[in-house]
Amino acid sequence: MLAATHAVVGAMIAASVSRPELGYMAAVVSHPVLDFFPHWDLHTRYSQRTKMAILSTSLTDAAIGMGIGWWLFGSQVETTTLFITMFLAQIFDWFEAPFHLFDWHFAPFINIKRLQSWWHTKLGLPWGLVPQMAIFALAIYFAQVN
Repeated sequence: MLAATHAVVGAMIAASVSRPELGYMAAVVSHPVLDFFPHWDLHTRYSQRTKMAILSTSLTDAAIGMGIGWWLFGSQVETTTLFITMFLAQIFDWFEAPFHLFDWHFAPFINIKRLQSWWHTKLGLPWGLVPQMAIFALAIYFAQVN
């Protein structure tokens, strides 16, 4: 999934639980659950892009998601709780980043990479964006009814 999608799911979780610590745990668990669904991502791991291009693309993706999450749910959830929950929904990607950006092919980074590779189910464009667009539509709906 795009990091943006993970962040928006994290925002929905933050808005739907009354205790932040439960939201934090649910956000972490949501990451592999979402990645099991066939999806398209930015293919940062297999591209010919420079490490700086991978970094800027990935950070932009993550920031867009956090911005959308804040826009949709910022009035419903305390800001710190919201951003922590969105970050935790992306946490496995943040932990995998040193493997790709710094070539840190040792524990724990290689373990995270292997774990992420195991649960990812990729799907090309345009169909790989369909589940993610459905999540965004659900988030917009959910933000309006709360």
